Amino acid sequence: MPPAVVVLGLVALGVPAGVRAAFGRPRSLGRAWLLAGALALAAQALGELSGVSLGVLGDTQLVLAVVAAGIAAATVAIAEGPAKG
Repeated sequence: MPPAVVVLGLVALGVPAGVRAAFGRPRSLGRAWLLAGALALAAQALGELSGVSLGVLGDTQLVLAVVAAGIAAATVAIAEGPAKG
């Protein structure tokens, strides 16, 4: 497995889990992980195509992947709405 994929996978799992730990959201962590994985892979591809070199770790567009995973976690949290209690 290419090292970039491993790093992207860790970002896609870690960012939504960190958001959940810090803020109690997103409650649907599985959906956040899935969306974060898709957006991190898309950010990787877009970063390579555009030639972005800011925040690159090896072959991984690390900063773009973290931003994309954060957007995914926020999107799922917003879609869930406020906690019912």
